[in-house]
Amino acid sequence: MDIKLVKKLREETGAGMLDCKKALEEANGKYENAQKILLEQSTKNQGNTRVASKGLCSVVINQNEAILFEDDQISIWYCRFQPGTSVPPHNHNMSAFIGVFHGTERNDMYEHGDEDILKPLKSTDIHAGEVLSIAPDAIHGVTCTSAKPSEAIHVYLGALSRVDRDLYDMEHGTVLAFTDENHSQLTQDKN
Repeated sequence: MDIKLVKKLREETGAGMLDCKKALEEANGKYENAQKILLEQSTKNQGNTRVASKGLCSVVINQNEAILFEDDQISIWYCRFQPGTSVPPHNHNMSAFIGVFHGTERNDMYEHGDEDILKPLKSTDIHAGEVLSIAPDAIHGVTCTSAKPSEAIHVYLGALSRVDRDLYDMEHGTVLAFTDENHSQLTQDKN
């Protein structure tokens, strides 16, 4: 095992040396696969929370979502969407970057139309290995369009969990506060 690769993986992920060595062994020395293994392990360890000197690390919200790091400047989330699942249109009120590493997710972009009703702008499919940049004032909905779950790292330029945001109920033409309850209620599983 190349110790330099183990050290590089440890520096970039913050995982322990032994965990990095095991991940590289499991990935047959393939660095990118070892990174994915470590990410998957960290999201499975519910309740595994650490406080870094300036932010919060590794908070598992549920099996499909985890805050990997958050401080006042940046939030890094792991998000997994099951096939056919649609997340309603919502805003972030900050710049965002979505990097998909497994599966495909479609992002439907919207703008405010007449009488503040949302008007579709465009749809963009993001495949594994691709990144989408979202403007601070953007409104988007997400659907997993692949046969397998889509998995992505979402990077937000601010403390996403502490910002007031909106969800858009397209069926009733209403705007709701972005809460866990409203999000769960409006998220659709098409399977």
